[in-house]
Amino acid sequence: MKRYLRRGGILFIVGIIVYQLFDIGWREVLNSLPTHPLFYIIFGILYISLPLAEIFIYGQVWKTGKWDSFKGFITKKVYNDEVMGYSGEFYLFIWGRKYLDKKDREILKDIRDNNILSALTSNLVAFSLVGILVFTGTINLEEMIDDVNTVYVILGIVITIVFTVLAVQFRKYLFSLPFKKSIKIFGIYLFRFLIHHGLLVVQWAVVIPNTPITIWFTFLAIVIVVNRIPFIPSRDLVFMWAGIELSKMLNMATASVAGMLLVSSVLRKVTNLILFLWISYGDKNKEIRRLQMEASNSANFEDL
Repeated sequence: MKRYLRRGGILFIVGIIVYQLFDIGWREVLNSLPTHPLFYIIFGILYISLPLAEIFIYGQVWKTGKWDSFKGFITKKVYNDEVMGYSGEFYLFIWGRKYLDKKDREILKDIRDNNILSALTSNLVAFSLVGILVFTGTINLEEMIDDVNTVYVILGIVITIVFTVLAVQFRKYLFSLPFKKSIKIFGIYLFRFLIHHGLLVVQWAVVIPNTPITIWFTFLAIVIVVNRIPFIPSRDLVFMWAGIELSKMLNMATASVAGMLLVSSVLRKVTNLILFLWISYGDKNKEIRRLQMEASNSANFEDL
C-alpha cells in the first residue's frame, strides 16, 4: 500500500510539472536550458558535498575506512533522493551493522544525534534567511501578522516554549553525544551547509544573472523547507514544482527557472542511477570474491 502511495505521489508531482512546462511552452524551456560550463561544475561539487562532509562528521563517532564510508554515504543519499526521506538513514543503519563493531542501539543513537544536529543547522540557517527577508522588506511581517488570528500566534508561542522546556529537561534521553563532540559535528554541518547553499546561489546566478540576492534567499528558504519535510519521495521534483510557481509570483524568467531546475533534477537522477549501479556492482563482486576465498581456504583445510 505504501509503495503505491509513494508512486502515486511521484506521478502526481510529475503530472503537475509537465502541466507547468506545457503552460510555459516546451520550446521556450528547452531554449532556456543552462549552457554555461560553470553550472555543471558546481552541480558536481554540490552532489558530493554532503557525502564528503559525512565522512568527517561520522568519523567523529565511527571508525571505518574512508572509501567504504564514502560509498555508504553516496548510497544513503540515493535512497533519500529517490526513495523517500529518511530511508537513507535506515540504509545507513543496515550499513553500520555490517561495517561497525557496535551494538544496534549505539548505531541508532549516532544516526539520531547526527540528524538532530543536521536539523538544528538547517533550521538555524532557515530562520536567519527569513530574518534577512523580513529586514529587507521582501517579506512584510506586519501584513502576515494582521492576517493571522492573535489566538493562533499566542498558541504557537506557548507550544514552542513547552517543547523547548521539555527538550532541555529530557535532553539526556533525546541526545547522547558529548558536548565537545557535538559542537565539532555542528561546526562541520554548518560549514558544509553554508558552502553548499552559497554555491547553489552561484549556480542559479550563472543561469539568471542580475537577480537580486533576496530572491535567491527566498529560493534557498524553499529548498531548506522542502528538504526538512519527512517521508516525501523525489524532493528535487517537489522543489522544481515550487520553484516554477515561485518564479511566477516574483515575475522572474519562468522558462529559465524551469530549464535550470529541470536540468538539475535530470542530472541528479542520472548521477544517482549511475553511482548506485556502480557501487552495487562493486559490492557484489567484492562479496563473491570473499565467498570464493572462504571456499578456497575451506578446501585447503580439508586437504590437510
